[in-house]
Amino acid sequence: MLDNRQIRDPITNEERKPDERFLRAVEEKIHISDSGKQSFRQEVVRKAMGAYKRSEKFTLNSHAQLHDAVEQYLFEQRRDVLRMVSSTTRPDEEVRQKISVVERRLVDEYGYDSHSARETLNYVTTLLAQE
Repeated sequence: MLDNRQIRDPITNEERKPDERFLRAVEEKIHISDSGKQSFRQEVVRKAMGAYKRSEKFTLNSHAQLHDAVEQYLFEQRRDVLRMVSSTTRPDEEVRQKISVVERRLVDEYGYDSHSARETLNYVTTLLAQE
């Protein structure tokens, strides 16, 4: 939201305003203040434009601070699913399905085998329980 322009949703093709609440939620993960948000956003745009001019692809890995912010945001959004893995000794079918989705993603997208995926989920939920 640098110039109050609307954006085109790549899925629905509709024009809409940027989601300010989402942007702030991500920025807050890396302690970007409300007064500093404009500067941070301009920095991200400068890096993206620089990559474009060099015919490079701009990704989350192109901006370490943005990468960390999005990673922390997404992790927190999935915290409830991770807690279910360890907090339920006899999970119902819905919980079992959610756990299965997370395990499947670890296997399919990150190269884990089934055992390692389950152990990773158990380890992460142990860490979360300590908070």
